[in-house]
Amino acid sequence: MIITGEFPLQENSFFVEGEKYLIRERKQARGKKPQYYLVKLEPFQYVSSLFPTGEGESYTFDFEQKLYRLERKEHSVTLRFV
Repeated sequence: MIITGEFPLQENSFFVEGEKYLIRERKQARGKKPQYYLVKLEPFQYVSSLFPTGEGESYTFDFEQKLYRLERKEHSVTLRFV
């Protein structure tokens, strides 16, 4: 389960309740997959592709049958339910 709120961003990673998440960029675009995706480290788990909303650095993703919105700012990430 991912908790909603605002979290400090260090390069492309952030912590949610002690769990580290990483925003990754695909090396090559394949089919209709978006450029970015989200993973959880330790233990490694692919979370979801990050689908652009068209509003700056804002993306939607689904995890455990819930839809989230991720807004990336210079020094923070905001997660909320859609």
